[in-house]
Amino acid sequence: MSFYASIAGYITYRSNEHLEAVLDYLKEGDWMNDSEQWLVYGDSSYTRGQPAVNHHSNSLLIPFGHYRNLARVTTELFAGATDGCVVSASTDGCFDAWRETPLESASGVSQGAGGAVSSVECIDLSDYARLRGLGTITPSEPGYIEWQQSVVGAFHDEYDPDLPEYLTRSVS
Repeated sequence: MSFYASIAGYITYRSNEHLEAVLDYLKEGDWMNDSEQWLVYGDSSYTRGQPAVNHHSNSLLIPFGHYRNLARVTTELFAGATDGCVVSASTDGCFDAWRETPLESASGVSQGAGGAVSSVECIDLSDYARLRGLGTITPSEPGYIEWQQSVVGAFHDEYDPDLPEYLTRSVS
């Protein structure tokens, strides 16, 4: 069974070895191709097109998009992390969102070694909508799906991280 979520963010790693281990993990899971581009729904003929990796800063960029099954493994991406934030939201059998950041101890953890690597803030999107004045709609009411999409959009607008300067300046 697949789980779909909208995701955006970035993670910076302590070393190139940590970054390469995560890239291998993403390629094995059919989230990324050998050209380090994000795949759309695991299909190698469709890529997101945006750059996914900055090797100068050992950073992984996750452009906003809908990803299949990536939200269930984002914690795995934080092994070796020194900085970052990944924001996820889903209406796939739920109406929830998550904001995940690395723990200080994450930088010393190797991919697949296990252990605590991130902090996850869970957000109920119904509560988020009510608190932000976006109203509430029940699933049986007309416009429910459109309302959910607008709430998810507002959530991402508020919580998606701005890229740090070291990821936005050009490298010579």
